[in-house]
Amino acid sequence: MGLARELTMGTRRTRARVGFTGDFTTLRRLTAATAPDVAEFRATIERVAATPTRLRFAEGAAYNAACKRFRELTGEKIGPETGTY
Repeated sequence: MGLARELTMGTRRTRARVGFTGDFTTLRRLTAATAPDVAEFRATIERVAATPTRLRFAEGAAYNAACKRFRELTGEKIGPETGTY
């Protein structure tokens, strides 16, 4: 089936992993940076927070880590605080 599918339909396209595209890639890069640009960091977090769709698990994990790192850098409250009830 593999060769027949490849001959008729072409090779399979790989899908991008959830949470590793667009703004989430930028969030991961800024979260890992030692001295990120705070204005870009805030803009990216706000853009992700404004999306109308629900975040999937990997996206939510990247968003929460970015918010935590932003709070550590600036002391401003932005995004959710995990573990506070």
